[in-house]
Amino acid sequence: MGMVGNFGSRIVFETSDQKILTFSGMTQKVSGKYAKHSVIGQKDRPEFTGPGSRSVSFKIMLDVMLGIRPREVMDRIEEAAENGETEYLVIGGRPVSGNKFYISSVSEAFDVVMSHGEIARATLNISMEEYL
Repeated sequence: MGMVGNFGSRIVFETSDQKILTFSGMTQKVSGKYAKHSVIGQKDRPEFTGPGSRSVSFKIMLDVMLGIRPREVMDRIEEAAENGETEYLVIGGRPVSGNKFYISSVSEAFDVVMSHGEIARATLNISMEEYL
């Protein structure tokens, strides 16, 4: 089994001959915080006041053909978001930050729905922010 990363035990990104759950299009925002000081007759002067919080977003596809039960994974992710759970986000064996993250939003697309409303494939867009 190839472990790609994880968000605690709620989301485990992995690849194997039985199961594939990975992400795509991950973006990360890293920033600094600045205070602006007004000076008469001149441009504002910035002052660095510290690091800003990081944010990440990525897309995951949940597909029964890849050994995933979409509804189960979606339920776990929704629960983590609605309960304000915080976990370390680890990619490639390294934490993305020294701080934990929380799921700030999840949007879900039900791509393929079978009879009786069973979800066969769904795409999730997940946004996370650093929890300080």
